[in-house]
Amino acid sequence: MNASYEASLGIPELDERFARVFGHFNAVKKAQTEEGSWNDIHFELATLNRDLEICFSVEEALMRIHDCPGADEHRREHIELLDSVHALERASLTTGLTEKMVGASYAATMAHHLTQDRRHVDCLTRRKLVVV
Repeated sequence: MNASYEASLGIPELDERFARVFGHFNAVKKAQTEEGSWNDIHFELATLNRDLEICFSVEEALMRIHDCPGADEHRREHIELLDSVHALERASLTTGLTEKMVGASYAATMAHHLTQDRRHVDCLTRRKLVVV
């Protein structure tokens, strides 16, 4: 897990997952800057994809269960983010993966997390479903 993750949503299931997701991003960045092996980078990206898919699945289920507005648009953003991370994994199997690609995907995922995911939590707290 990424010890520096501090973008808590206040929903333990999601916070734990997002800490793992951003930890994998950081491990990829570290492996790139320290000239890690391609298989270490690929492993982190494959694990990142798996953890991100699980995280998004849990998030989308909570939104459906509690009838949060904007769930369809939120899901579309998840699909776009997953596409970008899957592209990183494919690029890691060639010489095409760059630090810029990883940075852009990280930034897009974090921006989504700090904006759209916060709106999701607002929906749940207004309905008194979670306390943050």
